[in-house]
Amino acid sequence: MTQNALSLSELSLKIKAAVEGSLTQSYFVVAEIQSLNQNRSGHAYLELIEKDTSGSQIVSQIRATIWASKFRLLKPYFESAAGCTFSAGIKIMAKVSVSYHILYGLSLNITDILPEYTIGEMALQRKKTIEQLKKDGVFDMNKSLTLPSLVRRIAVVSSSTAAGYGDFLKHLSENPYGYKFSCELFEAFMQGQEAVSSIIQALDRIFERVSDFDCVVIIRGGGGKTDLTCFDSYELCQNICQFPLPVITGIGHDRDEAIADMTAFLSLKTPTATAQFFIDRTATCAFQFTQTVENLKRSFKNVFDYNNKRIDEIEIKYFSTLKNFCPLSLSRLEQIRSRIISLLQNHIGQQKHFLQQIETKIELNSPQTILKKGYTMTKTEDGKFLMRASEAKSGERITTYFYDGEIFSEVKEIKK
Repeated sequence: MTQNALSLSELSLKIKAAVEGSLTQSYFVVAEIQSLNQNRSGHAYLELIEKDTSGSQIVSQIRATIWASKFRLLKPYFESAAGCTFSAGIKIMAKVSVSYHILYGLSLNITDILPEYTIGEMALQRKKTIEQLKKDGVFDMNKSLTLPSLVRRIAVVSSSTAAGYGDFLKHLSENPYGYKFSCELFEAFMQGQEAVSSIIQALDRIFERVSDFDCVVIIRGGGGKTDLTCFDSYELCQNICQFPLPVITGIGHDRDEAIADMTAFLSLKTPTATAQFFIDRTATCAFQFTQTVENLKRSFKNVFDYNNKRIDEIEIKYFSTLKNFCPLSLSRLEQIRSRIISLLQNHIGQQKHFLQQIETKIELNSPQTILKKGYTMTKTEDGKFLMRASEAKSGERITTYFYDGEIFSEVKEIKK
């Protein structure tokens, strides 16, 4: 019996002959790339997997190879057509032939890849992500925040070596008005497999110091179509939606907007456009402040001009009356004149004091002062402030304002 025993290599050769003899044609296979490595020779080695319908369990796994001569052509073509990087995590439809190596075992030799399949899969996944975010009730949450009129403290999520980050800082610092902005970089990978987790970690670091900033900017360089799939990630977009500061994206692309753009407070095309937004907003704020100051100056001037005119009129009237009806000396008239002017000046002083008292009362009753005392204000989605509990509606989303921030909630029950 042992005389008929095969060596391992002999059995492997039989397996090779059986596999390659029965599977002689090429096949189109749908699979997800679990890992991808390229050696010095340019050959690409992949691990292909298939998951169950829940996406949590691997039901099939096999190695694949793309030889260097093919990979040099397939990779740039795929990335140009599909608009994403050929990397782990994407689903592909590939044309393969089956091979069996007596040392390395079973593998697939990839000879072609259909980018249109991946495009369809990406579009389907985008649709599912958007629907899930809306179902979660967070899709428009970041858009409902308020961006300060004067933005000075900016948390920037980007790569320190990205051209877009340099463009952003340069455009801000060289603004023609000489405005000063405080920008702090929270470095992250902006493309590739690690981008999603890296950007989320950067947002977590900002969250720990949320009171130090007015807003968050997520920027990257370039306007190419590839390497943007991370900005369609459900996990990343969910973090952006629920972030407590307004998030502004300037990720530089020329294709349809990413889901991160849709969920952010504001989306701008490029890092430079993002910088210009802050410059323009500051210029508008400065103009409004200047106008307010000018209006106040005009108002005070009108008040003083009016009172000065009244003084002159009273002086003429009384001086004339005294000259006509009182045989007083000129020095006496001057004394009376001085007394009248003094009384009028005292009256003006009293009026100014009265105005200051009104100003103080306004300040004491301002929303910010009231909030400092521990009171809160509650506003509905349509911008209406609630004055009593009966005005709220069950299921309605409301925003409660405190002195140091805001809380978003949903009305579950109303007790009267």
